[in-house]
Amino acid sequence: MTDETIACAECGAGGDLGACVDLFHGLLALDHQRLQPWGSFHGLNVACYFLQHPTQTSAAVLGGQWQVVTTFLAQGLDAVHTLEADLVRANRRKAGPLPSFDPPPARSAPAAVTIADLSVDGTFPADGYEARILEWARSIRAERTPA
Repeated sequence: MTDETIACAECGAGGDLGACVDLFHGLLALDHQRLQPWGSFHGLNVACYFLQHPTQTSAAVLGGQWQVVTTFLAQGLDAVHTLEADLVRANRRKAGPLPSFDPPPARSAPAAVTIADLSVDGTFPADGYEARILEWARSIRAERTPA
């Protein structure tokens, strides 16, 4: 057995706090309990995670995830909630195809902020959470903005 940590091949997180997927499952547990501040950011948490870990989802959903991140950065969390509610309503009505979104731009830079940074120490402390999620979203945008 070794104490060696392995950096994440997709986002570059150091692995000191464990695998990114394990951190993500811990964050989802907080989200799904509707605990605050985490629950309000569920859609954004998922979008940021999958944009940095695209092999863990289908390419077809990444455009929607990019839309969530860019909506948050341009218009705030309420606009993300509106976008999500509109998509849920359209899906429930089966009124036609759900909107499709353009795929996100390709990554052009490494991640500056990862889920490990958001978690601080693996626990996702509430204090400062909103500022950390904003920095994570900004990092996602910077990764995909041509230099």
